[in-house]
Amino acid sequence: MTENLSGLAEMRSQMAALGAQLRWGADLGLPVGGDPEGDILVCGMGGSGITGDFLAAVAAAEGRRTSVHKSYGLPGWAAREKPSVTVVSYSGDTAEALSSWGRARELGLSVTAVTSGGELGEKAARAGHRVVMVPDGYQPRSALGYGLSAVLRVAAAAGAIGDPRPSLEEAASIADGLSGPEGGGMALASDLAAAMAGRMVGIYGSSPLTAVAAQRWKTQVNENAKRTAFWAAMPEATHNEITGWDFPAGLANSRVGLLALRDRDDHPGVSSRFGHLEALTADRVSWAGEVWAQGSSPLARLMSLVAVGDLFSLELARLAGADPMRVELIDRLKERMTPPPDSSPRAF
Repeated sequence: MTENLSGLAEMRSQMAALGAQLRWGADLGLPVGGDPEGDILVCGMGGSGITGDFLAAVAAAEGRRTSVHKSYGLPGWAAREKPSVTVVSYSGDTAEALSSWGRARELGLSVTAVTSGGELGEKAARAGHRVVMVPDGYQPRSALGYGLSAVLRVAAAAGAIGDPRPSLEEAASIADGLSGPEGGGMALASDLAAAMAGRMVGIYGSSPLTAVAAQRWKTQVNENAKRTAFWAAMPEATHNEITGWDFPAGLANSRVGLLALRDRDDHPGVSSRFGHLEALTADRVSWAGEVWAQGSSPLARLMSLVAVGDLFSLELARLAGADPMRVELIDRLKERMTPPPDSSPRAF
């Protein structure tokens, strides 16, 4: 990475590589197909762990199921069901991911590590587990293309999903067209950011596809723009959240902006609810617009939303004068959680 760029320009440069990262995964030397080896469980946190949510959305679109774990250890059912475990940590030093890897090893499960190195890479290699090494030098959230494409290829090798390579190629082309060096997505991102001036950002997706994109938008706004945001999934939000726009009176209308992430395969009931919801709440909360997924495959459509969301978060950062590269509170929390040098090493 170029060290003399400002934080905003550096993060923009990293995110412009999304298409290239997806192509890297398409070219990984991993097999495709074979009989499913039981459930697939993806473990990880933050910008690494969300790869499991994207895998679950892609698998669901194929009529299949995978699971995600975002905490220490493994879910209680893992000892009984014995899933194939993929632990994703871009740095290789995420405490929760290391804990998940250690528990999977204790249970004798099949484990794959996806990382750029660190403690996870070293421990997994010594244990004889498969390690997919991704290029380093990025912020974890801007290395999504590496982690996701690797997880998709690992899942395909286990027979949990079909061959993702054509979808990865399509997604890469769409990402280049939106957020690449010559991409055309900035105009839309700028318009959306301007509509959110002075407002808390809310993103609505729908189950199962665009909800994970809404989650990604929310966390990108948090980390890049240092801004409070939330996300919700339709149709569930119309059964509870919508009643919360009444109080404090007038606050949401002046201080909250909602964006809808839409997909051509939204259930007709969901499409209807989006329209009715906006009409019913227009006097309570501000609706800033819709962003429609582009592309053919579910993966490509998801990545089109990711590309626009990344640019949107950077435009919010620019307007606020925030440095997307710095995550001081996260760094300080990690320092507090780091064991003192004389503490006993963790046993794996």
